[in-house]
Amino acid sequence: MHSTERTAFASGYSAAVAAVWSDPGQERLLAQDPRVLLAEHGIRVPPGTTVVVDRDRPSAPEVLDEQIRSWEEAAVSGRLTLFVPRPDRFEARDLSEEELDSLVAGVGVQGFPEIPF
Repeated sequence: MHSTERTAFASGYSAAVAAVWSDPGQERLLAQDPRVLLAEHGIRVPPGTTVVVDRDRPSAPEVLDEQIRSWEEAAVSGRLTLFVPRPDRFEARDLSEEELDSLVAGVGVQGFPEIPF
């Protein structure tokens, strides 16, 4: 796969995963017909290829590399494993007035390192 093809695939794959995370309709489509979901995001599955969805992985940069390898091997193996990692979740809690002020000011909140400022 050329670098432009990798970039296009990575972009479509990332968009598909984000859609599944944020839209219940896209999540249903993933369960019903992952080929259609991928096609909606510009990814064509080779004819005769079985698509297997793997939802057991945490979100990590390595997942994209593994997904690209699976995509590259699909035409030969006849199997595409579609990795849809679990979305990262942080613990929901009420913020104090000072923490809310810090967020609005762009300072951040202690204990929420995943909210960069």
